[in-house]
Amino acid sequence: MPIIERNGRVIIPSIHNLATLDAAIDAPPSVILLADVHLGNVGPLARKCKGAGHKVLVRPDLIQGLKSDKRGITLLKQEFAVDGAFTGSASTARLAHQAGLEVYWRFFLLDTRSLDSAAHQMNTMPWDGFEIAPGPMALQCAEVLVSSAASKPLIAGGFVSSLDMVNALFDAGYSAINTSDRSLWPSRTQTVATPDV
Repeated sequence: MPIIERNGRVIIPSIHNLATLDAAIDAPPSVILLADVHLGNVGPLARKCKGAGHKVLVRPDLIQGLKSDKRGITLLKQEFAVDGAFTGSASTARLAHQAGLEVYWRFFLLDTRSLDSAAHQMNTMPWDGFEIAPGPMALQCAEVLVSSAASKPLIAGGFVSSLDMVNALFDAGYSAINTSDRSLWPSRTQTVATPDV
């Protein structure tokens, strides 16, 4: 079963401050992004998340002390129990895929040219899904991007700071939202942005 399913409506807590990790772990089992980790703590933190039933994503190129070569990426999968990776590096994506990690390619929307490039590349890339940043631009360009992604899940991240934006992104076709805003994280007593029935 994929980490992020198309139309999954998943909130991904992005952990930039380890003091917030317990709040993410206490949420219903889902997905956690360990965004600010280093070689010495990524394994224990990933195993702690996995022990609570969560899938774990990382950004290999930003893990302090980890070289994003074949050995480093294999370490993430085999020794540290990581499930998937966000990256904008072709070599990291290829190695992560070969190691058995799910790969989510990161696109940054800076202008019309970057939007056109993202829409074109989505049709040719073999990865499991795509992350679009920042969130407000992901929303503004949703129609083009959702269509270009076809059956692959889209994740919006960066500057997503309101429940209204979360719901608008989900309604526009995004499958997951990556956010460090704790007020948007689901809790065991309630979840946010559930689909309309």
